[in-house]
Amino acid sequence: MEVKSYTYEEFPASDLTAPHGTEIEIDPRQRSVHALPLREYARTADRGLHIRFLQPSFVAEEMIESESFPILFFIQGSGWRWQNVESNICSLGKVAAHGFIVAMIEYRGSECEPFPAQLLDVKRAIQYVRVHASEVHGDPDQLILWGGSSGGHLAALTAVSEAAGAWKLENSDAFLSAVKGVIDFYGPVNLLSMADQLSAKDHAGAQSITGQLLGGVVVKENPQLAQQASVTTYIGTAPLPPFLIVHGDKDRSVPMAQSIELVEALLKENHEVDWIKVKNADHGGAGIWNDVILDRCLEKIQLWLGR
Repeated sequence: MEVKSYTYEEFPASDLTAPHGTEIEIDPRQRSVHALPLREYARTADRGLHIRFLQPSFVAEEMIESESFPILFFIQGSGWRWQNVESNICSLGKVAAHGFIVAMIEYRGSECEPFPAQLLDVKRAIQYVRVHASEVHGDPDQLILWGGSSGGHLAALTAVSEAAGAWKLENSDAFLSAVKGVIDFYGPVNLLSMADQLSAKDHAGAQSITGQLLGGVVVKENPQLAQQASVTTYIGTAPLPPFLIVHGDKDRSVPMAQSIELVEALLKENHEVDWIKVKNADHGGAGIWNDVILDRCLEKIQLWLGR
């Protein structure tokens, strides 16, 4: 038989059938999700830093060709240590299916380099994603920053430090105007105050995750270092994208008081912020990563992008 090239619309549907069969009709406009191969966006002394893109998948491969999707830039939590960037891939895949490119990025862990390496890696990854957005059908001017725990800290810190003109990359393009919103899931924001707040984790000692982020020091003995790495330090009157903050009221790892501090600091300077207190939720897990919370996040994202 002669081989012919067909578009999806041109190809005739088969009318063949067989006993015990069932027909199910699908909507040809429906989407699922495709995980693209890992990409290296930068190198450290001994290893690469990677991004995993999630991309909407269509009934026919070519249907994506004319599409351009907003980009959800996700920063994984890890206590600022090396990350498993795919920890939340199942939940984020649900979000991607609604018509988003999800970019899950890796950054240097505190075992490798102390702050500000983590923040600079995030900004470097944003630059890479924007430059290469068209290759994955992403819109470089429609970004959402999202992170959980230490990733939530870095998402918020990226936005506020950029607005304040702090920790800028050399020879880089400004990107804050492309950021349409920030989602902070249970992230630390004030490393000094966190050392004194109720928690099941040590946030004060040199061996604590916070102390290790700052270079293996006692947090309160090094207030300047702690302030440099704190989100609240950089919140001023300079314009910021809107924030959505989500925190469980039984979080044993990052005190919910941290999110309250961020809400109050943003409101004090007349910035837009909404927050969700999740009753009975601990640090992450099914208490936060569930359809109810994800739907609320999607509603907020769509509102931001629709402006």
